[in-house]
Amino acid sequence: MKTIESLINASKKVYVRMSSDEICCRFFAQAEREGFLFGGEKPTDKHPTDLIAVLPDKTICYVGTIGRIAAGSRAENVCIVNAEEILTQ
Repeated sequence: MKTIESLINASKKVYVRMSSDEICCRFFAQAEREGFLFGGEKPTDKHPTDLIAVLPDKTICYVGTIGRIAAGSRAENVCIVNAEEILTQ
């Protein structure tokens, strides 16, 4: 089992795909436990979504249109992880 922090990679854009709102809420809770911020706020204060970006400065954020295009590009500098692969129990 990975941590969210272990996904951080300065040379790649990291996206985490959520299969449901419940999984996203669990991901936000784990991110908060690991010390991540979401726009300067606690991740658990945010609304669930289907795709999140993990940034090198230990923040997470929603993904807009350009980020979604990048995530779908399968480029070498893009990494997409399913949230279930990193969630702790």
